[in-house]
Amino acid sequence: MDEKVIRDLKLAFACDLYETVKAARKNRDEHAFRHTMAEEGGKMVFAAVFPKKDILEFPDLDDDFVARLKTFNLLGVVTDGESGLDVFHLGGMNKPFTSAEDGRDIAKVLADEPLAAFLRLYFQAKGILIDFTAMNHEEFLQAVEGEVFKNTSFSRMQEADELLRTLEN
Repeated sequence: MDEKVIRDLKLAFACDLYETVKAARKNRDEHAFRHTMAEEGGKMVFAAVFPKKDILEFPDLDDDFVARLKTFNLLGVVTDGESGLDVFHLGGMNKPFTSAEDGRDIAKVLADEPLAAFLRLYFQAKGILIDFTAMNHEEFLQAVEGEVFKNTSFSRMQEADELLRTLEN
């Protein structure tokens, strides 16, 4: 997989997740929280932060999975609510995720392969049919642009364009 592609995916995912992290700071009593990414066609895709002690109570954990756990962990979960559950260890920290200053802090702890596998399932659930693992960076950017254009109303694109112009100044 192209290094620039996974770098962009990590940062985009981490920045999206960071919005949930900021909201979780307000609920100091919560030791676990979830970031729902998609709920479509009976499938649910979410990322969740759990302390290691809570994860160790999950059934059927293999030794490799347990060995990757830190004090606080980010799991990617894909489920149809009936037949199964795919769980990916996306990364971990020895301090709470709520201590992250921005999305870049979160991106630093994300593991490439589990994140790529998780995001492939997320894209499938959203009906986005691009194989970012087989693309170079330029192809990836073109594919993303095409998906954005296909799935975004004209008025929303104008709003995004105005926001980008404001940020450039």
